[in-house]
Amino acid sequence: MPLWIVIGVAAAIFVLVFVVAATFNVFSSETVDEAEERWTGLPAEFTSKDLESVRFRPALRGYRMDDVDEAMAVLRARLSELESATTSAEAATTAGPTTAPDGPETAAGSR
Repeated sequence: MPLWIVIGVAAAIFVLVFVVAATFNVFSSETVDEAEERWTGLPAEFTSKDLESVRFRPALRGYRMDDVDEAMAVLRARLSELESATTSAEAATTAGPTTAPDGPETAAGSR
């Protein structure tokens, strides 16, 4: 029976050490400078070339979620802007030019 107590205490200490190490980013593969570096993000008026150069900072299980969330928010805002511009351009095209019904005739048309 005392052996199980020793194994349980050892397991508890192992878990505690693991949690403390994870809290202080001991398992992170990045340097201190990389950890403190802020993601620059996308400019407000980005182009396709800007999208090709996007790089996210690595994290333990992939990329940093806040960087990806910020990029998605910028992309979502830009896409909404482009969609509204397209919708308004289509509406202006389907409405056609507005002319007065009794407008002045041109010199070639009046004889």
